[in-house]
Amino acid sequence: MDKPIIAQGEFITADKQPNIEQAEHEDREYVRFSLRQRELQDISFACDGITVSLIKCHYLFNKKIGIANIKNIGLGGIGFISSSTLLPKQIVDISLDGERFQIQVMRLEKINRKLNFVGAKWTEKDEKRISYITTKIYNMSN
Repeated sequence: MDKPIIAQGEFITADKQPNIEQAEHEDREYVRFSLRQRELQDISFACDGITVSLIKCHYLFNKKIGIANIKNIGLGGIGFISSSTLLPKQIVDISLDGERFQIQVMRLEKINRKLNFVGAKWTEKDEKRISYITTKIYNMSN
């Protein structure tokens, strides 16, 4: 059974219920919740979602490699658009409000010449930390 992304004791009114993204990927273990305000709008023009920095970790330093706009989120991972060059299985951090969270790129889908839709999973194993970032990002979108 999927675990909710809502912190225990938190109440979400009916008009603020999350949009559940229809899973095109049957192999997902968790449901993803859309951060999109208008689902029918072309994703390359959509200004909704939450913008984060992408950080590539090196042994001695970290380098900002671009930005990403998160379009969906769940306990299993995130979906975002970015013009950054990423590769499947690549591990990067997302940075939000001074906090960093590690993800692994699982799939890439070309949107246009500059943008890719990226599906990534959390590398974090601590469910409380995953729930924390998932809830934080979801709440920022409302």
